[in-house]
This record gives sequence, C-alpha cells and structure tokens, in this order.
Amino acid sequence: MFAKKNVVAAAALTLVAMAAQAQVTLYGTLDASVGRKETITLDPVTGAATKAGAARVDSSDLTQSYLGFKGQEDLGGGLRAFFKLENGLSLDTGAQSGSTFWSRNAYIGLAGDFGAVKLGRAENLFKLEGQAFNPFGESQAYSPLFRPNALSAQVGALAGVTIPPLGLDASSWANSITYTTPNLSGFSLSVQGSLAENQKATAANYAGGGAAISARYEAGPLGLSLVYGEVRNPEASLAVTGPAIKSRNALLGASYDFGVVKLYGQYGQSTLDGKDPVVNAALDDTKVKRFQVGAGIPVTTDGSVLVSFGQNKLDLGPDEVKVRDLSLAYQHNLSKRTSAYAAVGAERVQYDAEKVTATNFSVGVKHSF
Repeated sequence: MFAKKNVVAAAALTLVAMAAQAQVTLYGTLDASVGRKETITLDPVTGAATKAGAARVDSSDLTQSYLGFKGQEDLGGGLRAFFKLENGLSLDTGAQSGSTFWSRNAYIGLAGDFGAVKLGRAENLFKLEGQAFNPFGESQAYSPLFRPNALSAQVGALAGVTIPPLGLDASSWANSITYTTPNLSGFSLSVQGSLAENQKATAANYAGGGAAISARYEAGPLGLSLVYGEVRNPEASLAVTGPAIKSRNALLGASYDFGVVKLYGQYGQSTLDGKDPVVNAALDDTKVKRFQVGAGIPVTTDGSVLVSFGQNKLDLGPDEVKVRDLSLAYQHNLSKRTSAYAAVGAERVQYDAEKVTATNFSVGVKHSF
C-alpha cells in the first residue's frame, strides 16, 4: 500500500512539474443571460419584413463564452514556443458554438525579437480590430458591426445571389499563417493568410482562402487601426471548388480615452465581386458600407455604461438594405472576475420600402477565469 501511495504521489508531482515547466494555463469566459429577443424575417418572394419574439435563456450576449488552454516554453536566446486552443461554448444548451470544436483558436507558434509567427486556426484580423474599437466588442447580440450578419442569407436569397456577411467577418480562419511585428513605440503590424489548399478556381467559383494586413497604433489614451484584405472562403472545407463570391474589405478604427468617457469610432467598406458571369454579375463592384460610433462611460468605481450606434448598408442596384442598430448596456463588476449586466438593443431593418424594428433585452452574468 505504501509503495502504491509513493507511486501515485510521484506521478502527481511529475504532472505538476510538467505543467509548471510548460506554463500551461486553463482560462475562459462564461456569459449567460435571460431576456427577450425578436427576430426579423424577410419574405423570400415579396421582401416584406416581419418580426417574432420569445423569452430566451442565451449565451454570449455581451462576451462570447469559451474555454481555452494556452502555454509557452522558453527555448533560450530570446526565443519561445507558444500555443492556444479555444473552444466556443453555448451555455444555454451545452453545445459547442462555431463550425468546429476549436472554433476560436487552434494554433502553435514561435516568438522572439523578430515578432511572432503562428500556424493553424486563428481569429481573423477584421474581427480582432473590429472588437478592439467597439464598446460591445465581438458581441453578435449587441454590436452594430457584428450583429447584422444574421440577415445576410435572407437578403441574398431575395436578390437571387449569395452574399458574404453584411457585418464584419466574425469567423476564425482555418489553414492560416499569421505574423505580428514587435511593438515599436506603440505601433504594430500584422499579416495573415488563409491557404486555399484543395479549393480550386473554376469558371463559376474563386479559389478559397483569404489574406489581410492590419496596422495598429496605441499610445496613452489614443488608439488607431487600419485593416485591409480580400476574403473568399477562409473556412476549412473538403469542397473541390471555392466560393462564388469574394470581397475586398477595409476598416478604420479609432478610440480616445478621456478618463470620464472613452470614445470609439469605425468606418468600413466591402466591395463584392461574383465569379459566375450570369448568376452573380449584378454583384460586381457592389459595396457594403458600415460605420459605428460608441462610448464607454464609467459611472461608479465598479460600474460603466456602454452605448453604440451603427449602420450596415448594401446597395443591390434597384434594391437597398439598411440595418441600423442602437445598443445600450450597464455592466457592474461584482469582483475582479465576475460582473452582472443589463442590455437593450433596437435594430431597424429597411429593405426598399419595407421597414421593421426589433427590440432585444438581456439581464446576465459573466465570469472570467
């Protein structure tokens, strides 16, 4: 018995030593809420806009829920290896969120005086820069730049074409290579590419993949950002051919922290092109224009108000769609890791002469560990 206990103790000490040497960290965010949500539907024939609502228990209203593992190892000479694995979660059902298990991040890399290079699945630069200059971050329930994506498929069906997301690309890119420079007096540059691999171009389809470059400057209270790139299909796929649509995207971001209020602003544009000369000819040089202005206002030591307004506009020749979102939230820190929040948002969708407004609200709790 004594020998068995020694073996167990030795094994436990070995695991602790290995974890300490590898510097592996378990972390994540859990965000759950209760409220009422309204969904806007566009009739596929007439384009008539209607809405329907229901009381819901939801996940990730203010911040995406996820579980992550990250670690690093010092290789000497200023070089280190690092990795990150992050799984998106839907707390309301217990299911994974996203297209695959490690939907947010699954990469390994090397970092040193030259900067950092990572290989694998990674959050794309549009998402990272979009959430950094937006008081609601990556929230697909209340962020005016990410939320309109739910309407994209319906708008495309009405126009008889397939269109990319109306809002910012909130996905992670598979088969990607990302390089980030060291921080140079507040300035950093990132370059990212997603390889097409077996997605081939044809007369009606582009090759898959995507590429982007971003520049960010942060010094004191001021933050500035610019990201530009071309997106085709940066999702891992077994398809022989790529997508019928590609988009060229640009996004500007700025923020300034006055202490009593932090202001945010963004402007972006996507230019769409369709490969198929018959089905998607109407999309050539079609533009999606978007903007967002917002603020974060500390009102107490532990509480802050978030407010944001934005619009995404798509002009399809005789047809035009506008999605406007106004969001307001109060977040109160109960501890360093736990906060409670209440949020309300109004979304107005205009498709030609059709107009409808949906209202959503949530009361939730968020815990980070």
